Amino acid sequence: MGAFRISMVKMDTVGKYFPKKRETMSEYEALENAYLDGMREILSEVAARRHLETWGMRSNNPYIRKASEDSSYAIERLHSSLNETQCELYGLMEEAMSTEQGLGEEEAFVVGFLEGYRFIKELQRSGGGQTMV
Repeated sequence: MGAFRISMVKMDTVGKYFPKKRETMSEYEALENAYLDGMREILSEVAARRHLETWGMRSNNPYIRKASEDSSYAIERLHSSLNETQCELYGLMEEAMSTEQGLGEEEAFVVGFLEGYRFIKELQRSGGGQTMV
């Protein structure tokens, strides 16, 4: 039984950059990895921009909206009970936590975007998906 290879990149796409006398599997793999790294970088930029466009949009999910309202109410109650120094410290903490959460959400969005793209490409290559134009 021969070697089996699964990749998002067609062998022809990778192979056209090598002279016919130098086609070893390790060379193909090295070029394929460079190609995939470049695609990952480009798609990560696209996903990050898309995330910024949609970030801050209110969810239509009633459970998320309710949790957001409950959270806002609790924060307002806490904030109103603090003195000036505590309010300042709370603001610093809230800003740091919001930044951390925002970066985590962006990373999750980008990873999901890349995985979705990979899934669609594999589906197309297997003959099960339609070509997107």
